[in-house]
Amino acid sequence: MITLVVAAASIAAPTFADVVSSKLVDVSFTGKVVTASRSELVKINRDFAMGYEAETVQVWYKEPLLVKLTSMFNGQPVTYVIKGDRKYYKIPRIATQSEDISKSPGKRQTLLDFGIITKAMESKFLDGKFVRTEANGQAVFDCSYQYKEDTSRHRVWVDLEKKVIVKRMWYNQKGKLMATFEYSEFLQSGGIWFPGKTTIKNSEGKTAGVSRYINVKANAGIADSFFQL
Repeated sequence: MITLVVAAASIAAPTFADVVSSKLVDVSFTGKVVTASRSELVKINRDFAMGYEAETVQVWYKEPLLVKLTSMFNGQPVTYVIKGDRKYYKIPRIATQSEDISKSPGKRQTLLDFGIITKAMESKFLDGKFVRTEANGQAVFDCSYQYKEDTSRHRVWVDLEKKVIVKRMWYNQKGKLMATFEYSEFLQSGGIWFPGKTTIKNSEGKTAGVSRYINVKANAGIADSFFQL
């Protein structure tokens, strides 16, 4: 009997592929900052706090790992595009620059930031190690980058039915907790579940920022050519 129980538990343990939002091909949405405390955000780090200077950001994502973001920063429109291992940004009439991020996975914007793991992320970007299954059925995984020289990691709690991250804890390369992200108010579009709200807490457990996601459109069909500056 003990042997059968152990065997059943082993079979029941989810794999990293089980947390993937496998039906997601593309998605677009608008992110709006609800609250932001700069004094608490800078405790995460200054670059992270800078991201909250823009009150609204338009986001487009398409597999595999194509990203485009537009926002206003200091009164200027800014566009970011990530294609392959390069990150581009453009400020009209001021600057257009690119950066090789092949060895800087932390600089790559993905849907992990918004509570989703896609097929391309699982195959080309992240490795996931199963930790445990919680009493409520949520699966816990430790996610590390496939570029192993960056040892930062993310511990995620995943709703296996909705294929969404409920909570994410971000640790830097020294193992220090940087921030905790809580995802909630899930909604559906194009057969995909997507978070409608993110609450960010710093390592002291203090709320640093809250964002909402609206106008979510999944699998609507975004052309590859859209991901140009």
